[in-house]
Amino acid sequence: MGESYGNFRVGNDEKIMPLITSANVACGFHGGDAVTMERNVGLAKQNSVGVGSHPGLPDLMGFGRREMKLSPAEARAYTLYQSGALRGLLEAHGMKLQHVKPHGAFYTVLMKSEELSRAVAEAILDLDKSLYWYMPVPNKSAEWASSMGVKVVGELYVDMDYTAEGSLAVRRQQNEFEADPKQTAQKIIRFLDEGKVRSLDGKDIEIDATSVCVHGDSMNAPTTLRVIREELARNGVEVTSIKRILP
Repeated sequence: MGESYGNFRVGNDEKIMPLITSANVACGFHGGDAVTMERNVGLAKQNSVGVGSHPGLPDLMGFGRREMKLSPAEARAYTLYQSGALRGLLEAHGMKLQHVKPHGAFYTVLMKSEELSRAVAEAILDLDKSLYWYMPVPNKSAEWASSMGVKVVGELYVDMDYTAEGSLAVRRQQNEFEADPKQTAQKIIRFLDEGKVRSLDGKDIEIDATSVCVHGDSMNAPTTLRVIREELARNGVEVTSIKRILP
């Protein structure tokens, strides 16, 4: 959420916010700017949505989807700097930062490096030990962060595909592929019933997730979210705040 900046528009924040319980708000490095951040804080407050920072690599031109070589000091500082800016805006509106979720290529480099993952985990703990770290699972980064006492929230990605190894099939342009809303909803229903998703090659993969991620920069995100909510309600599933699920 909040990935627009200046005259550049991404996503449909106003239409999406009423349909979600947690928002990952861009903090100015890969997308977003101060005005857009505060606007999304206001939207989240109106809709009782928990807000987390979505820190990215300093790469507006590449929308944070190009990998960079980072030092642990850089990974820590990028997390603190961007999350701290959003926390200031939240506090001005009487709200608290709920979680942290690194964006795009920032995630990719973290999953490859224990040293970088621990630097980000340390930053999260220094910000607030009650913060959650949202991340796709399974991956080693989740294990490293959990071992340090960070509250990890595993995510199920329903508008992206999984490889046979359980990793995400990442596309540079998310809107190159628009997931069918009905199929997306059925993917969640199957996950809730069986704890599994189907990979691109037809293999069943077990996922241990507590949250479902839908990308706000997908053109059909509002429609997808509406269909998901309708199908979940039809199947007796309640969508609720992470704070009602995890301590």
